[in-house]
Amino acid sequence: MNNEIPVQEGYSGEYDIIVIGAGIIGSMIARELSRFQIRGALIDKEPFPGFGVTKSGMAQIHSTDFCPPGTLKGKLCLDAPAKFKRLAGLLDVTYREVDELWLALESSQIANIEAAKERGEGHGATGYEIIGAERIRELEPHVTEKAVSALYIRGLGVIHPTEWSFALTENAAQNGIETYFNTSVLNIQKAENRQYVIQTSRGAFKTKSIVNAAGLFADEIAWMVQDHHIRLTLRKGSVAILDKSVSHLVRHMIFGTFSETHSQNVAPTAHGNLILGIHYTKTDNKGDTSVDREGIEKIMKLARELVPALSKRDIITSFAGIMAGNTMTGNGDFYIAPSEHAPDLIHVIAGAPGLTAAPGIAELVVKMLSDAGIELEEKKAFQEKRKGWPLFSAALLDKQKEMIASNPKFGHIVCRCEQVTEGEVTEAIHRGAGTLDAVKHVTRAGMGRCQGGFCGSIVLGLLSRGLGIPPQEVTKKGGRSFIAEGAMGE
Repeated sequence: MNNEIPVQEGYSGEYDIIVIGAGIIGSMIARELSRFQIRGALIDKEPFPGFGVTKSGMAQIHSTDFCPPGTLKGKLCLDAPAKFKRLAGLLDVTYREVDELWLALESSQIANIEAAKERGEGHGATGYEIIGAERIRELEPHVTEKAVSALYIRGLGVIHPTEWSFALTENAAQNGIETYFNTSVLNIQKAENRQYVIQTSRGAFKTKSIVNAAGLFADEIAWMVQDHHIRLTLRKGSVAILDKSVSHLVRHMIFGTFSETHSQNVAPTAHGNLILGIHYTKTDNKGDTSVDREGIEKIMKLARELVPALSKRDIITSFAGIMAGNTMTGNGDFYIAPSEHAPDLIHVIAGAPGLTAAPGIAELVVKMLSDAGIELEEKKAFQEKRKGWPLFSAALLDKQKEMIASNPKFGHIVCRCEQVTEGEVTEAIHRGAGTLDAVKHVTRAGMGRCQGGFCGSIVLGLLSRGLGIPPQEVTKKGGRSFIAEGAMGE
């Protein structure tokens, strides 16, 4: 590498470690690094944490039965539910305990679930049981009558990953990590004294070490330091969300068959909807998150094979995300390794189940940095807890009255579908939710049956006032995704 672009005068900062990427993995790493006496930063090109791959998955915390023997991801997923459950208490975020049923719909599929049990136990996990048709029906009365056996796994859970990324980032910032959003990395150069200059859309950053957790763009970051061997393989996965009125139909994460074109799954979400997935298509376009009619039809067909009572008319929204694998490892394993050409830079490339492994990945990265000679002295005053804001819909009546008495904005329901109040929305805006989608992901305003049809304009107005900008400058998800056009209020 050369150093053709000089460090700009008044560059943004000089750091010990910079993490590139504020998805669930990058924010988990940043929070783990905030335990130590370092000057650290977290950079992301999006306007809000978790706005990349993180917001577009099934949001499930798995066991290790999905991980082939001997894989790194199998080691990193071990005990993940317990780690997430503990963090949920510390960070004041949602963690919903949901067990799993992996169905065999015919006798020939029983070998698949037996092999999954063996894989999981081979990694050291527990809580697996093979059950028969009668027990399946006790656990899930609405499941297909074709189910002859199932792998029953206890002690798992589901989360809302964007909410978690936000909370992790807030807690990291509490502990001194500086955060930069709307900040695209343009180039990386070596500087003197084994340091790096990261050129960004917001100026230059100087750092001793870099963690590349850029998700879909980790390959492009790698190429900036001449690691051209790093290549990603991409698949687009389409998913549908059902209205809460049918949430009684499914209590567990229910799985069926898997292939290159699908992952057959019906499950509860952290906030009470049902989620259906996943229909896969190959893609080379990292920005293609469109969902077509054919994709929805295939999702519903897969879901109804597991739970026949499900209906397309209960779909309230659908979305797609891009899942990245890599060409450097076998068995779909993670690639977490130092750069071949840039000392003190670690590449973190994790496909499925990267969400599950996120706490383990953060611990591994910290160990790798320490083993590489980075001085990591623990803070005596580390603040491990982060406080969210009160949720009106989850509070008992007496508590709701207290909330309204302390702040009348809690008495104004903004989102009728999800019972989200003005008090919650304004607090989210005050704490950094600066777009319509950011407010939606951390408060759920706009996530109900009407998908923002009633509350969208109200939230837009609250954003306008809270950010001190005209309504025409409020965006859906950053960039030029403006919501309003022309004169407002006339």
